[in-house]
Amino acid sequence: MDNFTTKGRITIMLGKYQHTTGRRLSPRRLAQLAEVPKDLVYRLDAGEARYVDLHALARLCYVLDCRVEDILVWDNGPNPSQVNELGDGTE
Repeated sequence: MDNFTTKGRITIMLGKYQHTTGRRLSPRRLAQLAEVPKDLVYRLDAGEARYVDLHALARLCYVLDCRVEDILVWDNGPNPSQVNELGDGTE
């Protein structure tokens, strides 16, 4: 199924932040700096956010020095080579 996902993206961006700046940034501290609820950061990283406030997403991107598409990515579903003859993606 085609849809947007954020699963694991915050963790990846925090790692990139640490790599480029040399400073560790926790999800809790990210939330403080971006002035967003820490639960939002955790839900985004788990891929469980039902909706995303674009202003909050912009503030997260500002702190992480990234673009929206670095956090919010398009998920095309299973790779066609992984889909069995029934077309349901199971082995």
